[in-house]
Amino acid sequence: MVLTLEKELLDEKQRAFEFKFPFLILRSRKVTELFTWAARRKFLGPLGWVMVALLPIFSAIGIFLILNAVSSILISPEVREAGRQMGAQAYLLIPGINPYLPIAYGWIGIVVAIVVHEFSHGILASRLGFRVKSSGILLLLGIPIGAFVEIDELQLKEASPKKSVRVLAAGPGANVSVALACLLALLVLVSGLSPSIDGLYVSKVEEGMPAQRAGISEGDVIISVNEEQAFTTDVLRQAMESLPPDGMLVLELRRGEGWKDSLTVKLAPVETPEGPRIGVSVAELRTTDLLEAYRRLAYSSPLLHFIPPTLGSAQGFVPFSDTLHIFYQHPMGPSYYYVANFLFWLWFVNLNVGIFNALPIYPLDGGQALMNSLRALAKGRLTEHVIKGITGAISAALAMLVISMILLPFLIR
Repeated sequence: MVLTLEKELLDEKQRAFEFKFPFLILRSRKVTELFTWAARRKFLGPLGWVMVALLPIFSAIGIFLILNAVSSILISPEVREAGRQMGAQAYLLIPGINPYLPIAYGWIGIVVAIVVHEFSHGILASRLGFRVKSSGILLLLGIPIGAFVEIDELQLKEASPKKSVRVLAAGPGANVSVALACLLALLVLVSGLSPSIDGLYVSKVEEGMPAQRAGISEGDVIISVNEEQAFTTDVLRQAMESLPPDGMLVLELRRGEGWKDSLTVKLAPVETPEGPRIGVSVAELRTTDLLEAYRRLAYSSPLLHFIPPTLGSAQGFVPFSDTLHIFYQHPMGPSYYYVANFLFWLWFVNLNVGIFNALPIYPLDGGQALMNSLRALAKGRLTEHVIKGITGAISAALAMLVISMILLPFLIR
């Protein structure tokens, strides 16, 4: 008996560290003990039923988004072209492969999503009396890439649907809950933004022209022309056209970190066949208008939050994108840019993981919940073979829709 106990302890210690190149599996009893502690929280009982009620809603949202995407691809050549330009890899939630998913934010979001998903399964399983065999984290070359919870499969299979479905619904429900909390925090953060500057952004300075000789550089912002605020290119154009002979333009510019450095230059336009020119290409920032439009659409058009700030079309619209964030300020300082992106990617990744796992595709959580629900509804009137057949048919149909959403832009020209 003593030898058997020693062997079990030794096997458990060896299993705590398992290396399967290039993965390192770390198992911890502390995490399992955490599940047991968390399972005592009384609110988990009703919360489990809330997750069950929400699971079909999450599933319906996912199916709607897939059907909407497929129909848009079939109807609109512009959508198909956009899909081709994005590439099939844009549908993969893998940093380094998906061109719009930043590596740092992407891995953090994925690790958080998997930990939230798996640990929620483990906590509710412990709450309902299932045995959690092991739990831990998965590392790739020393980098955490996920988590796992091993629940006694035989217990889960033999349990009543009322219990098993609650365990299955916990993962997607927790992911969507975290996603919505991060989105709410992002909206609160964006509400504190204000433009740090507005005017005409100098995107190009031509060599040998008056602007270059006057000291204007790419990246400067023209805020006034002849003491008139320069919010539009019309102000600059009209000032040049109405300038008297030998007249001078007086431009006030901002540059440097936080646009704190001021520069005032005087220059005379040169006459060209196209009219008077000073040798700059400018773009209207419209930072105030853009911020107001984003805040308005953030509430009236929720699909806005599915658009990554790294997408080309979003760069000139999302205030915390790589292109625009330098033109806004926040009470927390420049770090708002990193916090906003962190919250966005936590929202984006968790929502995608939650909605995808809620789809009734076996063996995803939604597919397993569908099968268990069919067993409960059939009450013995349907054989196990028929129940598996129905689940398999629904799973295959939805899987084909997902695949068609990815491939159709390349198949239809």
